[in-house]
Order: sequence, then C-alpha cells, then structure tokens
Amino acid sequence: MAEFSELIKNFNKIRDFMRDFYIYGFKARDDFSLKSARTYDNEKRRCESYLGENFKWAYAGGSKVSFVSADCGKIPANPLFAAWKSKSFTGNDIMLHFYILDALQTGDKSADELTDEISAKSGNFFDLQTVRGKCAEYAGLGILTKEKNGKAFRYSLSKNTVNLDDEILDAVKFFQSGALGIIGDYILDNTGCENDLFVFKHHYIAHTLEDGILFDILDALREHKEIEAVLVGAKSGKPVKNRVVPAKILCSFWSGRRYLCAYLPASRRFSTYRLDAIKSVAALEPVENYMEIQESLSRNIGRVWGVSFDGDSRNERGFSMTLRIDENREKHIISRINKEGRGGAFERVGDNTFKFSKDIFDANEAMPWVKTFIGRLISFESTDRLEKKLAADIRRMAEMYGIREEAGDE
Repeated sequence: MAEFSELIKNFNKIRDFMRDFYIYGFKARDDFSLKSARTYDNEKRRCESYLGENFKWAYAGGSKVSFVSADCGKIPANPLFAAWKSKSFTGNDIMLHFYILDALQTGDKSADELTDEISAKSGNFFDLQTVRGKCAEYAGLGILTKEKNGKAFRYSLSKNTVNLDDEILDAVKFFQSGALGIIGDYILDNTGCENDLFVFKHHYIAHTLEDGILFDILDALREHKEIEAVLVGAKSGKPVKNRVVPAKILCSFWSGRRYLCAYLPASRRFSTYRLDAIKSVAALEPVENYMEIQESLSRNIGRVWGVSFDGDSRNERGFSMTLRIDENREKHIISRINKEGRGGAFERVGDNTFKFSKDIFDANEAMPWVKTFIGRLISFESTDRLEKKLAADIRRMAEMYGIREEAGDE
C-alpha cells in the first residue's frame, strides 16, 4: 500500500474537497459518493493537517460530519493558503533548485554549461533535458531570464528584485487578504513576517480556492481571448465544457461569491458562472470583436440586479413596489432604499407613501430584498409568476404566525 503523503500533484483535487467542506460543509463520509472511501479518508486527513484547529467535526443525524470553521475577525492569515503550499516535489527538484541558482552566481550560462558544472561540482549526473526543462520553468516564473545567443539560450539570475522595507511589508500584510493573496502570504513567509496589523470583518477566505481559475481568466481578459471553461455540475458532478468570451469578474457584496460574466457567441447573450464551479480554464484564440462585446456589456449591466441576465422579466418592465414609510420617524428606511436600490427610481407618491421601480432582466434576483419590506408593502408589480409567488410566500408566513385573516385581507 502506498504511504500517505500530505503533498499533492494536482491542486484541483484538494480544492474540490476543501470547497465541499468549507462552502457546503457538514458532509458525512457517505455524502461523497463520487469518490472512493480511501480517497475521502486521504483527502480528509490532508485537510485536517493543513487547517489544524479550523477543521472541525460534529454529529448530525447519527453521522459524523466534517466542516471548516474560522473566525475571520481573529485569524492573521487565511488558513486555506496551506493548500497552495502542498505541491509534491522530487529529490531532483530540490537539488536542481539550489545547484542552478548557485551556478548562475558567476554569470549567465547555457543549459549545457549548467549541466556540466552541476555534475562536476556535485558528483551527481543530471540529464541535459532535465536541466533545460527546469531552467525554462524558472524563466517562465521570472526567477531566471532567458536570452537567445546563436542557436542556444543563455540563462541568468533575474534582476527583478524588490526592496521589501517595512512600509511595503505593511502593504503586503493588507493585500494578502485580497485576490491572489497567496502571493502576499508567500512573501511574508520568506521574510519571516506575520500579519500583526489587520483583521477583516468580511474576509471571504474561500476565494483562495478559486484564485488559480481567476488568474487564468484575468490573463485571457487582458489578451482579449476566448476560453474553454470546464464546469462541474452541482448535482451530477460531471464536467461540462463551454466556449465563452470572458467579459468581466463580478463579486457579490452580499454573499462574497465571485462570478465570471461571459459572452456566449452561439446565443449572442451574456451569462454568468460561479468561479467555485469552474474546474479549469484554457485560453483559445483572440476575439476580433472584443471591444464590441465590452460595449454591449456596458449597455446591459445596468439592468442586472445581481449577476443574472436571464429570467421571466427579460425585455419587460422588471418590478415596482409601493411602500408605506413614516417620513418623520423612518428617514433611515428612505436612506437605506436610496443606498441599496442600485440606481432604481425612488419617488414620493403621497403622504408617507413611496414607490420604487427598476427595469431589470431577472426580477427574481431582487425578491429577497423586496421581502425585507413586507411589513411596509402596499403593492408589488412584476411578472405574473413573481406576483403570485410573493403572495403565496406572504400567505405561508401568515399561516406560520397564525394570522390567516390578515393574510386574506392582503
């Protein structure tokens, strides 16, 4: 039987399990039906090792369920960063890392020269292709620079260095909580520093699990390229490939979830995909009409309440609601609607009576917000389906609280 190791070759593997434990949470062993019992046990042990006290368990429904729990207001760094530091390596990887950097201290060299010098100094033989491949990898990472000299490439140590003074490190401590924050965490590790300055009330630590996907999408966005995104179905768990043009990254300030807003050339419409549901991204060819797509998005984004471009109300009137608000004692409600209304029309139509309306593609997205005003709601107008759904929800709530007559009067 192979010995258990905390290190992994493929980040996606541990990413899937961490996503299940943290985002969905409270899953028992039997809930992971798509994986074998041994795979579940190994990945669970890795998660426990990486996350320490942030990985918890409890009994629910007679089963032992596992989940990730962290108080974001008390942690100095994202505990999920540990997964990015778990990549497996070989003995040659470690030796070549130091041998190559040492050999290049005296100046630039070709792969042949590096191979000969490393073998002479260390007494270990390394294949030329292995050394060349490692040098090319480091050149891609920016550790080395590569220049063509005749038919061969010559490698040298990169001069792209940064003086990490105290002010820069303070900035790193702040930004390691944001997108691609693992980069800042690596910097702090290498300088022996810890974040001792900042805590965040709303710190969506699960974002780091999708930062690799985000980086690939941003790279394609910058180069105006189409991508092939592999998405995993929430119910089936099967991968589905989609060719789309990435247009924008959206982030919900309610839930913290991040979405890819993409243009679908086949249907000539925009759609959105949750980043945590995207398994991989591959860049394709540049898109000739990319700026036209961006202009179309700019015209349409104002009619999106959250992230949805679909719904019953597409090309219709969206929704409107009339509210009863005490103008003298409830000015905070008026202020709240102006702040949260996302550019909708808000006007006074009578004494203590106000009307809010907004044209959006998918009025269903606004329903959770609309329902926060149920006690003030005089009327609601939208698609027939949403009007009936809101009325049914109000009746159901009235029945729960034993006020059936009041519900009937409504």
